[in-house]
Amino acid sequence: MNIIPKEELEKLYTALNPKLDLTAIISVDDEEISRLLNYTLFLEQCVEEIVNSSSFTHETILYSQYYWFVYFKNNYFLKYGYDAGMDDQVILLIENLTYELGDQVDWELIEKIHNELKIN
Repeated sequence: MNIIPKEELEKLYTALNPKLDLTAIISVDDEEISRLLNYTLFLEQCVEEIVNSSSFTHETILYSQYYWFVYFKNNYFLKYGYDAGMDDQVILLIENLTYELGDQVDWELIEKIHNELKIN
């Protein structure tokens, strides 16, 4: 799968020690869900830093943004309940993938991520 694994994401996050823009971000009192939120913000806000300090490509980061946000969103829903704004954000991430990659979007990977992270 073309996704940054959690262990690698944690290493990058620790090594780069990003100063994330947390304005207009929801407040989460669960440590694991908060960490997932920080990872999604890190992948969104630090693309150039990640590319420059790792072997991950811009494309891998785009798919990782989608994967880790959906993972965060689903865990958030399980703990706090549904939030339509988060589903809207998923649509924006897919639109961004389409904008950035054009007809090169790996829709099978998007479907695989969706099915793998699906809440039953």
